[in-house]
Amino acid sequence: MVDPAAFGWHSHGIVSLFCEGHVTGEQVRAAVARHPEVGGAYTMAGQASALVVVRERNTAHLEDTLERLRAEPGVTGTQTQVVLSTLLERPVDAS
Repeated sequence: MVDPAAFGWHSHGIVSLFCEGHVTGEQVRAAVARHPEVGGAYTMAGQASALVVVRERNTAHLEDTLERLRAEPGVTGTQTQVVLSTLLERPVDAS
């Protein structure tokens, strides 16, 4: 596992990804996997098709990432929440 801070990516956002019609999880995965800023993607129940976690250097980098995500075939829009601080991230304990 590589720490995103090693790339100078110190901030992150939570992106609701909206897609047209019915898209499969595989189609969403293919659309977001080619973007190195995406650290995770999850299918959702509700209005958004997926929830995507992105890491970036600054707001200009975030804007560029969002523009590239919105340019993916089938993506109709995004809604983004910028994380101000991380209160808790807990690794999974396999024991």
